Amino acid sequence: MKIPSDFQNHLIHCIQEEHGIGLSEKAVKDIKKTIEGAYQVAAEGSLQKQRAFEVRYYEQKVMYEKLIKEIGGVLER
Repeated sequence: MKIPSDFQNHLIHCIQEEHGIGLSEKAVKDIKKTIEGAYQVAAEGSLQKQRAFEVRYYEQKVMYEKLIKEIGGVLER
């Protein structure tokens, strides 16, 4: 997963401007790698959260259908 380089470049520019420093190429690469890593972790976390939601939805659906069947069985007696 890749985030737009415009965002990375803007962030690096803001850091340099805020602190009045020039960053080395290594520092710029490290910042970009850090941003990429944080973005990837956030995206993966979001996907895991979505999958967990889908699993909970399926489990609740199965329980609901089972309950409906049980209620229907009781009412038929």
